[in-house]
Amino acid sequence: MSQDQAASLRVLSQLRRVEATPQPRPQIADLLDRMTPRWDTIVSRARLGTRPRDLHDVEELAQRFADDLVAAFRGASARRPSAAPLAISEDGTKAMF
Repeated sequence: MSQDQAASLRVLSQLRRVEATPQPRPQIADLLDRMTPRWDTIVSRARLGTRPRDLHDVEELAQRFADDLVAAFRGASARRPSAAPLAISEDGTKAMF
């Protein structure tokens, strides 16, 4: 298991613990802060990648990062949105498409 996959699993397990509480998720900023080093890694690898294979690997890292970013706001069971929602509930847990 790569470091990025392990980091994704840690973020998801933290999100599951946060979801169990009925109050709003005040720890979103903490989760985002923990993702910052991964983002820095993605950016630095994109700057170094000159071969298509390198850029493909960076894209996969970025997509996993994007999934974790969405999960930080919508919960661990969230999926990547396919279109912008028409409306979002005040607590951010439901969207109308």
